[in-house]
Amino acid sequence: MTQPNTINMTFDTSLVDLQQPHPSLNTSFSTTESEPSDAGYAQSTAQHPIETPELPPNPDSQPNQDTPKQSLSQTGPAPPKPSTPVHHIPTQEAYDAWASIYDADGNMLQAIDDLELSTLLPEFVAQIPKATPAPTSTLNMIDLGCGTGRNTAKLLTNTVLWPDQDVLESIHITGLDFSRGMLDVAAQKLGALVGTGTGRVTYQLEQCDCFPTVANASASPIPVLQNQNQDQDREEGKILGPVDALVSTLVLEHVPLHDYFATLAALVRPGGCALVTNMHDEMGKMSQAGFVREDGVKVRAGKSFIHSPKETVEEAQRQGFEVLTVREREVRGEDVERGNVGKRGLKWVGVKVWYGVLLRRVG
Repeated sequence: MTQPNTINMTFDTSLVDLQQPHPSLNTSFSTTESEPSDAGYAQSTAQHPIETPELPPNPDSQPNQDTPKQSLSQTGPAPPKPSTPVHHIPTQEAYDAWASIYDADGNMLQAIDDLELSTLLPEFVAQIPKATPAPTSTLNMIDLGCGTGRNTAKLLTNTVLWPDQDVLESIHITGLDFSRGMLDVAAQKLGALVGTGTGRVTYQLEQCDCFPTVANASASPIPVLQNQNQDQDREEGKILGPVDALVSTLVLEHVPLHDYFATLAALVRPGGCALVTNMHDEMGKMSQAGFVREDGVKVRAGKSFIHSPKETVEEAQRQGFEVLTVREREVRGEDVERGNVGKRGLKWVGVKVWYGVLLRRVG
């Protein structure tokens, strides 16, 4: 399903600096070698996104045949290296192209997200039985912006996460994403994991516009699944949500706060829980999502909104959520020393790059 190019969404964020460093052109589909700088968009806010307008790729330049060659004996500073070409494309198109190498391109922010989720995800799951209507019931969960299924895989296979079966009989996870390429990778990954977990956890993957109000402010904030007739399905009680729990990691960067939490409020039932992680605004002022093509061209996806933890918490509260936990995380020297992140992480030591919040729907 082709989404409008104006939908500003991305799932599972990587890093491309707002400056243009000069990575090696033989780097094949790896995340850009990021370099923090004060020359980023330090004045941008959640209401003033980092724009990435549509630009054509740089054409191959040819030398001017009328320009005389310089003498070999001429001395002086070497000419500056040409900057790496940057190609700006719609977010959905970028993530479709990124999907096949997304899990293996050295994504530093994703590595930090995984580190923090190793403790935050169990804390989140521990809250979920309190949200279910009765013991031995089925818990319904949404992975909003599931990407390549990184978190759904954790939930599917980690047997120690879930309470005993006499407390929670079964768990069903619906993974939603707008990128067909990402969902295809997720389907292969999760299909290979079936039977390796508790057996109580099942899943389905669906393509949809996850945040309808971004493109149309008067639309319902509830995502409409591909080939779904919203009016008919609402009459038949098949409309998506509300669910007991929702997880959405590294998604918020590309969605305005109001639209993001309007969708969460519509999908999570009163008493239900949500886990949200995002790029920290300290990093957002210097980087945004993207990757490097095998020909050395940087690809930047859509536009990025800089949201601080404070702004995120305030909007969540405005839209009916109680804040249970807030965490912030900087890159540390030991993250690189222990191999938790690649050497590119050295450039971000001391910078807050990540935050996460646990929420409960009030009402």
